[in-house]
Amino acid sequence: MKIYIAIVSLLFFTPLLAQEDWKLKKDKDDIKIYTKSIDSSKIKAYKVQMTVKSSLNTVKEIILDGDQLHNWNYKAIDSKLLSKSSENKHLVWMALDLPWPLRNRDVVILLTTRRITKDALRIDIMAASDAYPILDDYLRITYFEGYWLLEQKDDMVKITHQMHGDPSGNLPSWFVNSTITRAPYYNFLALKEKVQ
Repeated sequence: MKIYIAIVSLLFFTPLLAQEDWKLKKDKDDIKIYTKSIDSSKIKAYKVQMTVKSSLNTVKEIILDGDQLHNWNYKAIDSKLLSKSSENKHLVWMALDLPWPLRNRDVVILLTTRRITKDALRIDIMAASDAYPILDDYLRITYFEGYWLLEQKDDMVKITHQMHGDPSGNLPSWFVNSTITRAPYYNFLALKEKVQ
């Protein structure tokens, strides 16, 4: 059952039109994970936060390194940078391995970086499914959106990652919602190890 979580880890969700407040669902290893219901979806959004000893640029470069994303994203088996149209726009493909009888998933992600202040930047995440051919071995995830927010204070970086989406296929929403904190937790554990 844990493997099914791979779908959720990839979705890079951002909540839209939600009515309720964020609810803390997991607080472990200095990683906090919140969930929130979304008016337009049966699947919840999630938000993850942690603070690490690192630099803004180090964290940004790891997040934007499309060729290495699979090394720290939970259950990801492959990833690659498809294109870099500018310093601010990266197009990335990533694949997830799921157990039989589920089909493996893949996703095409547009990452757009913008500086907010000298000590803060945001990386917006959007689905770009049509930007790369459909592959027979994968079921393409076509709806997701979210962001990364990186904020530097002295030698620490606060990382916030917020996401909402639909993993595609016939996974029931109750199942996706019941497992929504596990993949982000493992992603952030792996990210922490890379950036510190």
